[in-house]
Amino acid sequence: MAKTIQIELTERSCAAGLRYAQSHLSTPPKDAVICCEGMCLKGETARRAANLIAHKLVPDKAVRICHGGLLEAAGGMRDLVQRANRVLILDGCGMACATRLTKGAFPDLEPEVVFTDKLFEYDQDLFGVDEMSDSQISANARKVAEQVAEKYF
Repeated sequence: MAKTIQIELTERSCAAGLRYAQSHLSTPPKDAVICCEGMCLKGETARRAANLIAHKLVPDKAVRICHGGLLEAAGGMRDLVQRANRVLILDGCGMACATRLTKGAFPDLEPEVVFTDKLFEYDQDLFGVDEMSDSQISANARKVAEQVAEKYF
């Protein structure tokens, strides 16, 4: 099994993502928020927290970045990252998937990384999003988002 993977950037793009990016490119630069998009409980919590930060808690200071947009050859999300005041990554756990993907897309980038699983208490034997109530996942995400917003924004 390979120890590294190579991912080719694509010329394809998401029209809605490009419109979102373009709307933020017409405003002063913000902090870019990238997160774990894992399918597990920790990834779901990080994803919800990132969305709360960028869309509810500090939308005037933060812009949400899509993983897929990091893999486009040019424009959109990549432009938002390049002009960001700071890049903040919310990784759901120590596997640091979002950090590794972001560093693959931007090798010279020095992001600030927060491991969100350290910011709330839960049964660490749980894995799937179906193993905790949706309301509890949302409450945990809000707790994470509020702590991150207070510290970084």
